[in-house]
Amino acid sequence: MALYNISFIGAGNVAGSLAAGLAAAGHRILSVASRSGDSARELASSLGAEWRRDLTVPAECDLLIISVSDTAVGTVAENAVISPGTLIAHTAGSVPLAALGRSSGAGVLYPLQTFTKGFPPDLSQVPFFIEATDSATLNLLREIGESIGAGAWECDTENRKKLHLAAVFTNNFSNFMMTTGETMAREAGIDPVLLRPLIGETARKALRTGPEAAQTGPAVRLDTGTLKSHIELLSFSPQYQKLYRLVSKMIAGHYSKKKK
Repeated sequence: MALYNISFIGAGNVAGSLAAGLAAAGHRILSVASRSGDSARELASSLGAEWRRDLTVPAECDLLIISVSDTAVGTVAENAVISPGTLIAHTAGSVPLAALGRSSGAGVLYPLQTFTKGFPPDLSQVPFFIEATDSATLNLLREIGESIGAGAWECDTENRKKLHLAAVFTNNFSNFMMTTGETMAREAGIDPVLLRPLIGETARKALRTGPEAAQTGPAVRLDTGTLKSHIELLSFSPQYQKLYRLVSKMIAGHYSKKKK
């Protein structure tokens, strides 16, 4: 496996996890820069890298990884000062490759995972989706993804946007549903912590059988009595009533079609 000199602009949750994983795999982290000097300085110190206050990158850098907010990717790429031989990549799922503003030496290294401070994921289980302006950059990104993750899969901008949307439904929306469940438990005077065994089993079952096969509940059974009762219990919140009706209708419709 080839080892590379890598710099980061951005020092948030994604950058921190990737930089640590890359260093553990033997790659050399040269420098870290970010708008928040403290986070970049801390990350650089933990990796034995240089902390930079500006967007200049060491001349010996093979790959610059931009891991910033989606709206900042283009501006950071435009203002980064890199050597001619340095490749550049961003890590965003919904930002096009074209945002880097380069016709060569540019790519995307998108880890399909949720990143939260204090809860670093096991990168060896994370699939990386890559895209590049040229074959040399694509090959380097493939090596990077394979060295720290579960593998690297080519995925162009439009399909990566769809993948990012799928991730929002899978992670962000399901997490909000659990937050809503905690609200309902509190309404009943029940400690929401008691829902956690259910959360755990829901995730395990979805992984064992696939989420479609794991679906249960009144909407699948077309249990109109229970559905009506639940909607009445949500009378304190028209928004929750609307959400419940919509999701139940979609579940019922989906599984009714499957039975035909």
